[in-house]
Amino acid sequence: RAAAPATMLAVLAIAAILLFIADLAFGSVRIPLGDVLDALVGRQADPAWTSIVRIFRLPKALTALAAGAALAVSGLILQTVFRNPLAGPDSLGIGAGASVGVALVVLAAGSAGGSAFLSGLGFAGYAILSIAASVGAFLVLLVILLFARRVENGVTLLIVGLLVGYLAGSLVSLL
Repeated sequence: RAAAPATMLAVLAIAAILLFIADLAFGSVRIPLGDVLDALVGRQADPAWTSIVRIFRLPKALTALAAGAALAVSGLILQTVFRNPLAGPDSLGIGAGASVGVALVVLAAGSAGGSAFLSGLGFAGYAILSIAASVGAFLVLLVILLFARRVENGVTLLIVGLLVGYLAGSLVSLL
């Protein structure tokens, strides 16, 4: 017998909270849970541990939580729009478009001195890769939206999205 939806939602919420706390406590440096809580609320704790928790682990954990929620919502929206339980965020090839953007930047950096060029830029190198991924994803989304104006059938649009995704994946392999 399946659990009631409210019970299942409560169990998943508790699991998310526990995993969030575990993400703050565990890493290359194991920090006791009490010290993690002290660092979060601003009580006296080891300054190194406070820096690790506040500067590195908290933003990473919040980003993981937000990205997971965004993927879940986008999957739900796509499954609802296409009336297909297999439709997911990557069904339209948008992730593959992001890969094309990153591949183009890495290829351009390779001609300018290789990966040492991007890693030498530090944060700016990561920002350039993130912007390239966003632009590539946006361009593929634009192509899909142009097809959506001409195609009225959701299944056909889903197939076009898969084809665009495979085309973008092939382009990445070629690059």
